[in-house]
Amino acid sequence: MTIRRVRGAAGAAALLALACGPARPDPFVRIVAVEPAGPVDPTAAAFEVTFSGAVDAGGVADASRIALVREEDVRAAAAAVDSDEGSSGPPAIPVRAELTGDGVRARLEPLAPLVPDAGHAVVVSSRLRDTSGRPVLDPDGRRRTFVHLFRTGPAPGPPPAPVILEVRARAATPEAGGEYVEIANLGAGPLDLRSYRLGKRTSSGTLATCAIEARDGGPVPPRGFALVAGGAWDGRYALPPGTARYACGATALAGGIADGRPPEILLLSPGGEAASSLGAGGVAPMCDVVERIHPLGPDAAGNLACAEEGTPGACNAATPSGECP
Repeated sequence: MTIRRVRGAAGAAALLALACGPARPDPFVRIVAVEPAGPVDPTAAAFEVTFSGAVDAGGVADASRIALVREEDVRAAAAAVDSDEGSSGPPAIPVRAELTGDGVRARLEPLAPLVPDAGHAVVVSSRLRDTSGRPVLDPDGRRRTFVHLFRTGPAPGPPPAPVILEVRARAATPEAGGEYVEIANLGAGPLDLRSYRLGKRTSSGTLATCAIEARDGGPVPPRGFALVAGGAWDGRYALPPGTARYACGATALAGGIADGRPPEILLLSPGGEAASSLGAGGVAPMCDVVERIHPLGPDAAGNLACAEEGTPGACNAATPSGECP
């Protein structure tokens, strides 16, 4: 081995070790690339993780050491793929997984369209092995969980147009089982609320939000309806066939809608903008159920009214305008 002293621009000395003969190949397999990077078509997504050498099929074919997840589930997914048992279900998105290219490419094909306009990730376990039993390293040559973040693009076709039609702010005990927000899709394209958030204005003026998760049905077709309730929703109201149901909040809807003040509810788009609102600025009347009189009208005091009975999953045909979706 030859040692050569080299001086940099600042005059500091450095030592360079020059190996005799050709460099030895790296004995460890590394992650080389993940494709595509995004924005990804949510209806035609398929992902390939390329390695510098062949990896063990067992950790890929059964998707125990590699997972496709929503961005908010990365931490839970990393714990799952690195556990003794490996990933075996949620929060991973169901995929068809296989090794191709003589074992150097892992292909993940989602079994259903991904959520549009949302962050996702491919997570590769630090316990994935190559065919010789050695750990597979990340692109920097370190043994650690690797996370590839990307976003999906908008759903193809015409866009949806969500509108909050009705809010039940007060319900019979237990209230958490009966509060809801009704949303209509007045656009020409399907509405997938899984990439949206629901927010409420608190008494302090802050906006508290929760992520909307699918329960029954959905996406919401054009001129269709969705009901967003809390995780403790007890199904006390009969819903028309075809009504999509979503959840927001582990028990009560968005942590519970206050009884002693007018409701202020906002629907936030995947980008964080207000897609629709009902009662913003405190303009809603204070009653059990607040409805939008004209579905296409503004969120203003003159377009909001108290309803004697809620109509979850259906437009109130008794509205003066008759403007049902």
